[in-house]
Amino acid sequence: MTNAIKFTKTQSVRKISVAITASIEKPPSVRDVDIKWFPSRTQDLNKDLTTDPEWGNGEQVFINLSVRDTGRGLTHDEQSRLFRKFAQANVRTHVEYGGSGLGLFISRELTELQGGEIGLYSEPGKGSTFAFYVKGRRATAPVRTSGRRNEGSTKKLHINALDTGEAGTSTSSASIPIAKSSIASPRTFKVLLVEDNLVNQRVLRKQLQKAGHSVALANHGQEALEHLQNTKFWEGNVDAEDLDVILMDLEMPIMDGLTAARRIRELEANGVVVRHVPIIAVTANARKEQIQTCFAAGMVSPFLPH
Repeated sequence: MTNAIKFTKTQSVRKISVAITASIEKPPSVRDVDIKWFPSRTQDLNKDLTTDPEWGNGEQVFINLSVRDTGRGLTHDEQSRLFRKFAQANVRTHVEYGGSGLGLFISRELTELQGGEIGLYSEPGKGSTFAFYVKGRRATAPVRTSGRRNEGSTKKLHINALDTGEAGTSTSSASIPIAKSSIASPRTFKVLLVEDNLVNQRVLRKQLQKAGHSVALANHGQEALEHLQNTKFWEGNVDAEDLDVILMDLEMPIMDGLTAARRIRELEANGVVVRHVPIIAVTANARKEQIQTCFAAGMVSPFLPH
């Protein structure tokens, strides 16, 4: 989905459609296009993971998901480079769109571990369809218990799913019962969100704004430094805009989060930045040595989104 948004944003027709289906047979194609499945290395292992006891004994099924976009499409040569570690369609992809070339590789690994395959169909100038399928087993529906919950002391919290604002995307909502309480309104903050992934930007900004916070965006570390120059943290900017905290991604093009954090701490030591800037790492890197690296760069505490 993230790649579809990236590669359609400059097109005259911007449309993204997502389909999810289930079948009892291995899917040869997806929605009237001939998907070229990437060769699966697990086929040589001759082991069907769905025969393990934890999968149950229901009928074997295949869950199929595809994302179709009207982006610029890919040439045959570009397609051959995909789904490999640290590989992107061409040398300009990272400069124009960011990324590390790991997303599709990891998706391939996860798909194969679940007895499936991943692939695509693409035409230059027309768009692409990326698809995958995984194995599963039909489950027995849980038995519903009778009786009604006492709803006198609860209310519904409505949470909207991702809404990118792009054509072809959609929203959904869910209701979660929460207990009534008299919690005081929390303090609000002026936040600088530094993140190169457009979907992550929109999701985090929406969550923060719903909580009452003001959010400014930067696409990489260099933009974060440029934004900082226009705040009260910068020497001589007495009447400039205020800022409470920076939420910093780690892996970004142009300047990564660790480099940006180190640079801000250097500017503090030199007196160019006149007071301490709180920087919180927004990352899924949760190993001990990765957390220590964040601390060493001058970040307050890593925040792991779920």
